[in-house]
Amino acid sequence: MIERALGHAGQVAASALVAALLIATGFAGLDRPRISSVSAGAQTQPDGRQTTSTPVVRWSSPAPIALADDVAHAVRVAPHLDAVEPKTAEVPIHEAVGMSFSQRMNRQSVEASFLILPAVEGRFVWSDDYKLRFEPFRLAYATSYQVEVGGRSAVGAQLSGSRWWSFTTVGRPPDALAPGPTSINVPILTYHYIRVNPDRYDRMGFALSVTPSDFAAQMDWLAQNGYHTITTEDLYTYLNGYAGLPSKPVILTFDDGYADFYTTALPILRSHDFVAVSYVVTGFVGLPGYMTSAQIREADRSGMEIGSHTVNHPNLANMSAAAVWSQLTQSKLFLELVLGHPVLSFCYPSGKYTSAVAAAVAAAGFHDATTTRYGYSYTLANRYVWSRLRVSGGEPLDQFAAAVRGAS
Repeated sequence: MIERALGHAGQVAASALVAALLIATGFAGLDRPRISSVSAGAQTQPDGRQTTSTPVVRWSSPAPIALADDVAHAVRVAPHLDAVEPKTAEVPIHEAVGMSFSQRMNRQSVEASFLILPAVEGRFVWSDDYKLRFEPFRLAYATSYQVEVGGRSAVGAQLSGSRWWSFTTVGRPPDALAPGPTSINVPILTYHYIRVNPDRYDRMGFALSVTPSDFAAQMDWLAQNGYHTITTEDLYTYLNGYAGLPSKPVILTFDDGYADFYTTALPILRSHDFVAVSYVVTGFVGLPGYMTSAQIREADRSGMEIGSHTVNHPNLANMSAAAVWSQLTQSKLFLELVLGHPVLSFCYPSGKYTSAVAAAVAAAGFHDATTTRYGYSYTLANRYVWSRLRVSGGEPLDQFAAAVRGAS
């Protein structure tokens, strides 16, 4: 009886030792291909007695002493930053902040310790346990940022060494046009889908769909030819005499709040440091094919202007005054609750409006409204019927360039 008890106690002690070792290393020391077997059980002695053996862990390679060395090294050597970026001046306002570590890191602890000042909203993206990227939605122009990071490795060692760095962003494009003129010519471009039209027999869908490659080429052309994107609120502020505009201004508008504005257009716009206006139909938010509230909020934080496109895209010209008022105010309120600030731009669904509808848009608190009429000359007086230029699917780049040049 005593012999069996001692054998059992030995087995428990050995099991506890193995468990402690696993916990201490986060299971990192037990590389499964290196373990051939774990055995324990009853053995028959020469005299016929049954005894319980001590558990034995059999390693194919290396010897058990190597595991102890690995554990001691992991506990003894703290992780450090191998590289960080950016660390320079003139950093684009959509530049990601990158970090690479010398050891596998505990992701949650690193994210919890991350600090960037002035504060910026953004997301964390891990390439693997060694590399982290913080993608800010939008940095401020001409601003110095300080970044600090901490956390611990996968085996619990705290990050050591230099843990902070700084960088400065590029300045805002200088104003070239003094505020306060009575009128100005600006191309306001109309987009709907940024996609490859999924149905080749859908002629309307094709006309409304600019492919991602065509859209990227158009944005490249604008950047290479010195155009600067602004919003309709920027245009309103300029005509009101409150602020100037950069040279060769252009406004990019996207109707209906489709999901591909977020998934496809927004990354291309961000890569050019461009802004745009997205007109959202609030009753469609979150439906298949449309942006979610979170995506709308991120687009706003990325510098895009979010405007109202009514609740459910009706023909406002055929509605009662009460119904029009509900469409205007309810859509405005919804977006303001999502964004946390006033929504000041409006777009008439299908370009349909009357003078009474335009007056209601003004009364609802919007600063401006756009139509589908062709034109490119704007004044403060006509700000509730601003015209636009439609960009059609399949439009050649030289035709796009000619339209922009002609409206500038």
